[in-house]
Amino acid sequence: MYLCDIHSHTKISPDSRAELADTARAAIKAGLREFCVTDHCDLLDLAGRPVTSFDWPAAREQYDRAKRELGGALILRLGLELGSAPYDPDTARAILAQGGEELDFVLGSLHNWIGIEGGRDLSFSNYRDNPDLARKAVESTLNHTWTLVSQCPDCYDSLAHIVYPLRYIHRDGGSLTLADYEEQVRAILTEAAKTGHAMEVNVCRGRDVDCWPPILRWFKECGGELVTVGGDAHRAEDVGKGIPQALEMVKAAGFGRVATFQRRKPVLHSL
Repeated sequence: MYLCDIHSHTKISPDSRAELADTARAAIKAGLREFCVTDHCDLLDLAGRPVTSFDWPAAREQYDRAKRELGGALILRLGLELGSAPYDPDTARAILAQGGEELDFVLGSLHNWIGIEGGRDLSFSNYRDNPDLARKAVESTLNHTWTLVSQCPDCYDSLAHIVYPLRYIHRDGGSLTLADYEEQVRAILTEAAKTGHAMEVNVCRGRDVDCWPPILRWFKECGGELVTVGGDAHRAEDVGKGIPQALEMVKAAGFGRVATFQRRKPVLHSL
């Protein structure tokens, strides 16, 4: 089995203090063969303020330094988690262009309310005893995800954690699942598959595992061929958690290979 994790964060992200060299060494210790750093570049920050740039010099500097320190012990890739591209597609494209030829991989994510609720990160909302807000969060996320896959296909390589709002709805005691939105989710997955994009199985440091089998089945039925896996670690000690389980789920869903990316092109590995 090809152990890989291509969703991780370091101090370049606003919610991490990790050094890339430390997370990469943790990846080696966890038995991973390939590891990609995908620091956050959300076009709306945690508080909903617009963001128009990414610190590429700092990202490249720590990436180059980590590669020198590791030698050939690990395949290390440079990626980006680009959030809320539908909010400002022109800025999204400009930031990606600045990544240059070194950029291997782009996760397309939706972390924020767009146009409502102050544009804040969905994690800041309180869904407890508020089923209407919970439904609104899922519907907003799926609507903007549709915009991402249908109007901004150049702004992502793999569709990141489509279950994101559910993390916080469940945190607050809610019981919504994507089964309540199957038709809309299938439309998104069909469009992603049709345009040759991947879907991410994001196990959130081993916490989100049970939700993925039905979504993988839908993706397969919608014509999906490319699946990536990510642990979403923000600390070195969380690197690799849930990755073996993710790969087993991908295999059980009928996918014979897992995808990683080099220079924004998929590379397939047998499971």
